[in-house]
Amino acid sequence: MITADREFVLKQFQLTDKVISKLDTYVSMLEEEQAKMNLVSNSTLPVIWTRHVLDSMQLFQYLLPTDKIIVDLGSGAGFPALVLAVMDRDQKREFHLIESDGKKCRFLKSIIKACTLNATVHNERIEKMQTLTANVITARALAALDKLIGYAIPFIDKDTRCIFMKGKKADEEVKLAHKKWQFNIEKQTSISSDEGQLLFLSEVKKK
Repeated sequence: MITADREFVLKQFQLTDKVISKLDTYVSMLEEEQAKMNLVSNSTLPVIWTRHVLDSMQLFQYLLPTDKIIVDLGSGAGFPALVLAVMDRDQKREFHLIESDGKKCRFLKSIIKACTLNATVHNERIEKMQTLTANVITARALAALDKLIGYAIPFIDKDTRCIFMKGKKADEEVKLAHKKWQFNIEKQTSISSDEGQLLFLSEVKKK
């Protein structure tokens, strides 16, 4: 389905026809599967391109050429990880999606197969997951920041960066997280919502 929402988003980035085709496939399959299970809020379906796709796409500019392993916590419907995997045209990065819900994992795997992405789905609870060292850790609407950092810690080494997508309570969450964790932080307002913030954490460790 071609919408003004879609056209607006695609104009924000220089995308190849192949990438656009894969994004269309992703959105189409999500809309079809949404009728069977709750992947995203139904209220966001009319603006799925801005609310979910654009929100995810904005992270791609922060991935470095040296980033090879990206771990996405609580992947749900695949945002932002699968959108980033679609945009990673050379497919030199490995995307690892951790999701405990089996039905959602089957959906994620169907997208990876249909779009031929370099991504792996781990049907595990985050705290039970066999750890691997990530260059970048992403998460979107998963948990409060202090708990989120606790989930991320096993995947972090000294050079790992975290990009966490948060809402209007981000500043409050940062203040609370600093009581337990030590980290450097930069903030960026989301391009998809004035209330959204991107939190960039580095040198994360327990106090």
